[in-house]
Amino acid sequence: MTDDLALRLAGEHRTLSVSAVGALHADTAHRLPKVVLGLLRQYAPAVVRLDLSAVTRVDAVGVVAIVLCAREAARHGAAFTITGHSLTVASVMHVFSAGHLLPAPRTRHAMPLRAPRTGVVCRRAAHPPRPAGPHPAGGRP
Repeated sequence: MTDDLALRLAGEHRTLSVSAVGALHADTAHRLPKVVLGLLRQYAPAVVRLDLSAVTRVDAVGVVAIVLCAREAARHGAAFTITGHSLTVASVMHVFSAGHLLPAPRTRHAMPLRAPRTGVVCRRAAHPPRPAGPHPAGGRP
């Protein structure tokens, strides 16, 4: 397998952000928990965020690596969240019963929103024009 995995790290205010880019499979998955565990031990962040939106492929070993990261974060007292994921990651995570780690789907409003304006303007007058000129003696026409 020639696909590679790149991990991008960022941290601020006791928050560790890890972005995975590439394929998360049997040849590369060992890197993710190794990096996360090392950073948990060294910096003791309060929150670990994992972005999987750029992951192109994932297999069972990749799912185990993600679950291991979540367990190690919990063991060190850090909150673990997955901030983004691709459709590939979501489908494989659900197949291996790890979908509970994914963020909840966005809920829709209970009431429908107003229809968008189309920009079409009605050229007709709202009321017919009144006749011009003098009114008859009886009052209104």
